[in-house]
Amino acid sequence: MQVFERLIDYAEAERLVLENSPPLPAEERPLLEAQGLALAEDVRAVFDSPPFDNSAVDGYALRSADAVPGRTFRVVDEAPAGRPARRGVGEGEAVKIFTGGVIPEGADAVVMMENTSGWGEEFELGKEASPGQNIRRRGEDVREGEVILRAGTEVGPYEIALAAAQGYGALPVRRRARVVVLSTGTELVEPGRRALSPGEIYDSNSYALVAQAREAGAEARRLYAAADDPGAIREAVAGALESADVVVTSGGVSVGEKDLVRSAMRELGVEQVFWGVRFKPGKPLFFGARRDARCFGLPGNPVSAMVCFELFVRPALMRMMGRVDRRRPRVRVRFGEDVKNRFGRMHAVRVALERTGEGWTARSVGSQGSGIISSLTRADAIALIGPGAEVKAGEEVEAILLREPRGGW
Repeated sequence: MQVFERLIDYAEAERLVLENSPPLPAEERPLLEAQGLALAEDVRAVFDSPPFDNSAVDGYALRSADAVPGRTFRVVDEAPAGRPARRGVGEGEAVKIFTGGVIPEGADAVVMMENTSGWGEEFELGKEASPGQNIRRRGEDVREGEVILRAGTEVGPYEIALAAAQGYGALPVRRRARVVVLSTGTELVEPGRRALSPGEIYDSNSYALVAQAREAGAEARRLYAAADDPGAIREAVAGALESADVVVTSGGVSVGEKDLVRSAMRELGVEQVFWGVRFKPGKPLFFGARRDARCFGLPGNPVSAMVCFELFVRPALMRMMGRVDRRRPRVRVRFGEDVKNRFGRMHAVRVALERTGEGWTARSVGSQGSGIISSLTRADAIALIGPGAEVKAGEEVEAILLREPRGGW
């Protein structure tokens, strides 16, 4: 039987994953296709925005020095958006102007139509005006050459609006990582196909891992579960390596006789970065690389697979896709009772959170078994308890948020 060559600490495993998961190549994508992707480089303003002084309202552009209530003004021109007035304004004159219209020469204020006697060739002013009133100044939004969007920013509706306002038709982004997920085991049955025979289970892992990858922003697909046969596993892994940036398997990476995935990966040229982490649940985690592909061999137990994805695969995907927010938010939490880690490795405890006057209080969601899938549906976070640690009630530990706490922020 094989044994783990060297178990490494959680922090070292996390570091090695990030160091060996370089960003994907940058590419230009049309604005709407860039949505949800991360910028590969800073984006700068091409020109001042707005590019000229313009009106914030519909009304009249005039000289504020003339703006005495009760005075009558003569309308000499008009300035709708997109067509500047041909004339400027002098004493007692005004230009009819609409929102976005260019401020005419000589004018330093715009009065709202509601504060006049109405539209016409002349009008009576009902309220005084001050210099700059209702005028949007050139460059008050952004200045030419200014960085308007930082590398690593996720492109959303507001970023698209700003880029479009600067004339960008496309943006430099990191594409979505392509993830292929494979579950192994002769005991696996496709959900929805048929009833289970004795000793069989439904394949939940590949569905969960694809969902986690998509939630992280990657493109992900499943391969049919391979049987516990070296040839079948090797063929499945080889197919995944041909098309994926990241290959994720569950099962077949521990030290048992039937754990064949790691061997198949090594035979196909995957260079092992590490195998085995002082971490619960997830001791047999495998990580390796072949050319541009990264390979994660996750444990076969469902909770172990999903927790390892959150703590190792997800950060790798964030880095590859150029996301600044590579990790889930981390918070300090307090347990309401003493907690002891009786294992000689980091323990990721599934907890529910409650906001109190002293901060976040954590409580275990119940059994921490690696097959208790329902525990993750009740968990708000994963609290990290060090090897052999005894955490006293009220003592702070670090926790990784999986979702917004059910009680809210």
